[in-house]
Amino acid sequence: MKKHDFIAQLNQALAPINAQAREEIIADINEHFAEGAAHGQTEEEICINLGQPSQIAEQVLEEYKAYKAQHNHDFTDIGDIVSSAMDAADIEDILSSALQTASYAVREAAKEASRASRDAAKEAAKAAREASRHARDTAREAARTAREAARELEKTDMDVYMHYKTAQQPNSQWGEAHIHKPGWATRIRGGFDIDIDQAFAGVTGMDVILSLANIKVVPMPTGDTQANEVRVTVKGKSRYSNFELENKNGTLYIRQREPFFKFEIFGFNSSLEVTIYVPASYCGDIKLLSNVGNLSIVGISGNLRLNTTAGNITVEGHSADRAHLRSSAGNINLTNCSVTDINAKSSAGNVKVKGRDVADLTLRSSAGDVDVNVNTLGGETNLATSAGGVYIKALDVQGNITAKSSAGNVKVYLPMDVNCRIHVSKPSIGSLSNNLAGNPNSPYTLRAYTSVGSIKLEPYRQPEPPHHN
Repeated sequence: MKKHDFIAQLNQALAPINAQAREEIIADINEHFAEGAAHGQTEEEICINLGQPSQIAEQVLEEYKAYKAQHNHDFTDIGDIVSSAMDAADIEDILSSALQTASYAVREAAKEASRASRDAAKEAAKAAREASRHARDTAREAARTAREAARELEKTDMDVYMHYKTAQQPNSQWGEAHIHKPGWATRIRGGFDIDIDQAFAGVTGMDVILSLANIKVVPMPTGDTQANEVRVTVKGKSRYSNFELENKNGTLYIRQREPFFKFEIFGFNSSLEVTIYVPASYCGDIKLLSNVGNLSIVGISGNLRLNTTAGNITVEGHSADRAHLRSSAGNINLTNCSVTDINAKSSAGNVKVKGRDVADLTLRSSAGDVDVNVNTLGGETNLATSAGGVYIKALDVQGNITAKSSAGNVKVYLPMDVNCRIHVSKPSIGSLSNNLAGNPNSPYTLRAYTSVGSIKLEPYRQPEPPHHN
């Protein structure tokens, strides 16, 4: 409900009392709206805190009737008061007392509504924090279990039992077999020992999908004889013996494939280290997916699409138009990158961007912090977390910024006269501190929200402000 509608309904509900009394009560309500607006509340929020106009009018009328009965006067018309043979001073005293009583009733009603609203907000925030904490703990425990499963390979000393039935021998019985097929890895205790080192020419893109593997893409070492090719090394142990590495129309595909026979493996977990070396001239798309493993990109160029279920994503010194990053249970870190459009999300980890200029930036976390420390924020910047903090540090702003947390702090460090209109709302539970002047004529807007937590906007000073705790 807007202020205009609220006052109109209240004015109508107060029709039984005289016009002067209504004007005094409406003036008191206007003061509540002015005070709420000064604290960053919207008209809708102020209306909710005040309560229903009909309830306020009911309380006022009850006080009014009680006062009228006590003094045996009907004040619905000033003429009635005059005809009561009272002098002007008596009339003024009675009116003043009645108005004070009505004003007191309005304030008490508003306070009661505000207390009820705050109590409800506290309970909702407590429930939200508990739910978010439970989700975060569950996700982190799942990630820990997955990582331990990958590391368990080092302790495993169990045979791999394999059964096969070939198409050439449809009537043969299942039996144990050792693998000695040329071009395949050698069967060993604990799985297959993988050691691949292969180079590919003419690669303009890559598409890698592996299980239980750490994948890293780095520049080709100086002086390497294959400096103009893409080189792939795969080392470690795997439950799969058959790896496919293929350059198809310029795109390098890397996959794990089951052999032509069916097999089962007991008591075994694989762990691979995959390194892809690219020439300095490489600028193609990079797509990496690992179910359990870390993904790392260091010092190269090309649009990114990285996804891991249980692992961290690290991108350093990278140049690209787009970077699309996802981790279900891990942290995402971008450092000193020059990427126009960054879209990163972690369900149970922190998301951080530090270094150079960024045009469009979308960072989200369900149960972690979102942290940005760059030279310039341009385009559209959208930062959000459900159960964590949002932290921004930038030397210049050339676009819109939205920073939102459901249950955490929002801290922003920007130049005092940052080129933004500043729009902040006081948290339902928490404090608000804004020491930025901003620019009311700017085409850009800085918006900061949190339901439960503090909002703090401060000038960016050197040395850099201490990091959040």
